[in-house]
Amino acid sequence: MYQQTFGTKGQVRCDTPKDYYEFLGFLSRNDGTTRIVWEHNDEQGAWAEEGRIQFYIPHPTQLRAKLLHTAGTGSVVTRVNCNEFIEHITTHHGFTPDGAQNQVAIRASIPSPHRVDFDRGLAL
Repeated sequence: MYQQTFGTKGQVRCDTPKDYYEFLGFLSRNDGTTRIVWEHNDEQGAWAEEGRIQFYIPHPTQLRAKLLHTAGTGSVVTRVNCNEFIEHITTHHGFTPDGAQNQVAIRASIPSPHRVDFDRGLAL
């Protein structure tokens, strides 16, 4: 289910459905370049849990999604903090925080005309 912008600061923005579904393909690659997580910051005194996309490589220039990156720590190069986006992709597309992504299930959630966009993201 395409949505253009996520987060109060526009942390994730996909100007077209093609950009959105390509980004979903990229996130479902399971090759160690990204990871979807819920960090339990509330257990250390923060307000709430934080949904994040962790990037273990620099943001690929060919990826058309516009992301508001923040600094990473350790092996995480950068991260995108956006509860709304993480909730959206887990609810509507079957992404699994803190684990491997089921590409078959995620691809089945993509409208047929946009599966080529999803596949392009997988190939990035």
